[in-house]
Amino acid sequence: MFDAELAVKRTKLADEVVEHLLRMIRERQLAPGDRLPAERQLAQAFGVSRASLRDAIRRLELLGYVEVRQGNGTIVRLPDAETITQPFQGLLAGHPQTVKDLLEFRHILEPQVAELAALRCGRREAELLRDAIARQRSRVDAGERLGAEDVAFHQLIATVAGNATVLTVVETLRTLLQELRVRHLSGDQPAVGLQQHEHIAEAIIAGEGVRAAAAMRAHLSAVEASLQTTPGVDD
Repeated sequence: MFDAELAVKRTKLADEVVEHLLRMIRERQLAPGDRLPAERQLAQAFGVSRASLRDAIRRLELLGYVEVRQGNGTIVRLPDAETITQPFQGLLAGHPQTVKDLLEFRHILEPQVAELAALRCGRREAELLRDAIARQRSRVDAGERLGAEDVAFHQLIATVAGNATVLTVVETLRTLLQELRVRHLSGDQPAVGLQQHEHIAEAIIAGEGVRAAAAMRAHLSAVEASLQTTPGVDD
């Protein structure tokens, strides 16, 4: 017979273990790459059963804070964009309106990121942007889609903006849209995407924040306008 009281108690104990381990990770008592003690030792240290400890480790794994490696124990890590977005992939894949909302959020965020990048773009950053555009141009000249170069370009702008939180958010957005854009965005126009990227890069390199934001806004408007059920456009 199912023991509800026991299940609740086990859940609460697992919650406590999760909170304690997260605190240790955030306070750098546990660093990425560290191996957690053996299961028996860790359960004794927290005063919980091994079942409660396993529940806690599973939750931390889902959150992206640990990685369970067969034969090598449980390793501390930090969540990345791919881990963060996994719970949302199924939802987004089945709800086109959610995809539209996601693109709308990009429209709110990324023009401001481009403006900030223009204010903080130095000689080294300008060279990185020129190199990114050159790589995209090579792909277009070869008759290829922008693919990973498109993703890297938007992440580079966030990097130039110099805000770690912004970079994480932009990276997460790009990861969410990576598969979905093939399914929901139509029209194969890498040359158009390149031209729009060139306008954005030129404004950032020139240090013209307002123009950079406007160029990004125009680019994202074109992406939103192409949102359909037929496959594929480079954005």
